[in-house]
Amino acid sequence: MVKFGIVGAGGIAKKFISDLKWVENAELTAVSARTPEKAYVYKKKYHAKYSFASYEEMAKSDVIDAAYIATPHNFHFEQAILFMKNKKHVIIEKPIAVNAKQYEEMVRVAKENSVVMMEAMWTYFLPATLWLNRVVEHNILGKLLKAHIAFGFPLTIGKSKEGRLLNPALAGGGLLDLGVYPLNYYLLLKQGDIKSFNAKADFTKTGVDSAGVIGIIDEQKTEYILKYSLNKILGDKATLKFEHGEIIMKNFHACQEVVLNGHSIQIPYDGEGFTHEIRAFVNTIENHEAENDILTMKHSMESMLLLDKIREQINLKYPFE
Repeated sequence: MVKFGIVGAGGIAKKFISDLKWVENAELTAVSARTPEKAYVYKKKYHAKYSFASYEEMAKSDVIDAAYIATPHNFHFEQAILFMKNKKHVIIEKPIAVNAKQYEEMVRVAKENSVVMMEAMWTYFLPATLWLNRVVEHNILGKLLKAHIAFGFPLTIGKSKEGRLLNPALAGGGLLDLGVYPLNYYLLLKQGDIKSFNAKADFTKTGVDSAGVIGIIDEQKTEYILKYSLNKILGDKATLKFEHGEIIMKNFHACQEVVLNGHSIQIPYDGEGFTHEIRAFVNTIENHEAENDILTMKHSMESMLLLDKIREQINLKYPFE
């Protein structure tokens, strides 16, 4: 049984807690938040055994085996290091870090302390995504020719410039918040190294990116168009054109419906969708494996390096870097 502590008491933590009940060999044990009062409210609401007044206090305790880090990404590095140095496994919301330099140090600490560290890219573990993996890997529809992946919603309306989304000091902007989804879908699909690459972005008055387009052509001549936006509705769809057909992954990041050559296929997931990544993480721990075989540390490093490359091209650097 893996005993979980929750780091952060926001909306995404609620989904994770809700889906823990679907996993037989995992349980909610403790919660910590920015204030003791908020942690205590979560403890009572979700029937955790413990609440902690600080993240450090929970990290040093002996009541949890693993921590789910559900805070904004600008806190991930510091919090992951804290828990791993206290011999706790960590599953960390996406993106797992702000840049590759941070992530490199996180990998070092994970290995030094013999703990499992995994990015919570839940999309990778969904039944629909695993179905798509088989189609691509077994060349069922032939070569992938073109992929168009878009993810955009008007999230900045009424938001304060000091808040997470618009504040460069908090690693704000669309790329690390929404763009990470189409980017990681590209990494899931890619069949070869990048041959050509370009990235463009629009910026807010606060100096962070509000929307962007990334174009990639790989050595197999497959074309990928990745779009994201914090201020426009782009939808949530991946359209994939193969030599012998087309696949549309509806709501690709949380897909339960696939359209294969015009025919709809329902591929539901358990709970709210986080169940599958939690099972994978827990099984990795209980099998005494160094890392998960679907979402490896090498994969997350590839993602961080590509995010860094995109930010370099669109000229987005955070004040603390």
